[in-house]
Amino acid sequence: MNKFIKKVTLLCVSLSGLAVYAQLDGSVSYEKFQRLNDPAKKSEYDDWAQIEGSYETRAWNGKVYGEFAARAYVTKEPAFNFSMPEAYIEFKDEDNRISLGRQLLKWNENEDYWLLSTLNPNQGFYLLSEKKEGVVGIQYDRKFNKNLNFSVFFSYFFVPGMNPGLEIESGNVSSKSEWVRLPPKYTVLEGNVLPLYYTIDMPNIYNDVVKNKSLGFRLSGTNEEKSSEISAFFIYKPQNSLQMNADARFDQDRDVIAVDASPVVNHHLYYGIQYKQQLGDVQMVAGVDMSDPTATFGNDFKVVDFSREENKKFESEYFNIEPNYEKESYASISFNVNQGYYMFSLNYINLLTNNERGSDDFFSDTAKWSNALGMRGRYYFNDFINVMGDLKYDFDRDDIILKAEATYAFWRGAASLNLGAELIKSPNKNSYWSAYRANDTIYSSLKFAF
Repeated sequence: MNKFIKKVTLLCVSLSGLAVYAQLDGSVSYEKFQRLNDPAKKSEYDDWAQIEGSYETRAWNGKVYGEFAARAYVTKEPAFNFSMPEAYIEFKDEDNRISLGRQLLKWNENEDYWLLSTLNPNQGFYLLSEKKEGVVGIQYDRKFNKNLNFSVFFSYFFVPGMNPGLEIESGNVSSKSEWVRLPPKYTVLEGNVLPLYYTIDMPNIYNDVVKNKSLGFRLSGTNEEKSSEISAFFIYKPQNSLQMNADARFDQDRDVIAVDASPVVNHHLYYGIQYKQQLGDVQMVAGVDMSDPTATFGNDFKVVDFSREENKKFESEYFNIEPNYEKESYASISFNVNQGYYMFSLNYINLLTNNERGSDDFFSDTAKWSNALGMRGRYYFNDFINVMGDLKYDFDRDDIILKAEATYAFWRGAASLNLGAELIKSPNKNSYWSAYRANDTIYSSLKFAF
């Protein structure tokens, strides 16, 4: 182990000044979208320019790797989103791997397709995007033999999901992202409609938000002859989104309902088991997981104290605030085929816990899925033209989520034109997707690779 640590130290020093073998890949794009209906709450933005890329430097058995993305909204007043999905330094040999920085924990593969944000936060640029951001910390992987692998993750720091961002100015809440669900602007008091005036009690960014610990483990066993793997994971970490507590009062001077919001970080225990099996050309991935935001894990890890009055459900004559402190468990299974010229996946997810809460006024979202089936396919007609379709249907809630896209590549593959649509049907007001059912759009984008 000491020899391994010395190698890692030497590698870090070498990689920090190495640029000879660096590789930078990316793209710039411009996208325009058109609403198919008129949502009651919408942003001013309907087009944007974006740059994204990845950087990699290798030396001996190590590398430095990073990804970035930045979006500029085209409007009268400039607005920006920024994301760094991964940024880490890594060293590995035949039996060991250690990485430091922002990295994806690939412990639950089915989380990506179902747009969940339990382990790795969603990037949040698009409502239906599967793009993830990593978590900040140190990961160590140990291969004991060809069949048994062990991983540990530890962190002193926490970076919450930053997109879509919210802004509060002069009592109003707004967002640069088109699809974000905003809180109400008005409420009713004694038969009178009164505006809501929002203020936010900002926490200390370092002490209250960033300085939060995470600890996780994963154990996996493989059978190369049967092309199978079974794994189990356990991690105690902050929830990827800040929870929101608030208080409300009648402000007679301004004749408004004043809402004082207080963001808090809450840890949750996330654990599960996953089984992978290769069935000819088909890969099956099945798993069961549980997220428990009420669990405690020693004195070194913060958790919301539910015995304190301010951390309980808030009720007033104006509205209710019920943060998401419910256990949430899913069983999921997927079948995936990749034949080069076409890809297809069949996916199923089932909510195992009794989560009856709806999506309230303060972003305490209900569970995204109840009993849903998803099918996605991509077909390549040639090197230049391909089409994609992704359909998700929730049998219990009658939610229908459809994403379709056609891509035409030209200029020797260095440029592409994309045409697509995102359509949402969600008749049940307690569904997660009901807040976005008026966000049907068609879009086009032009992308140049470098």
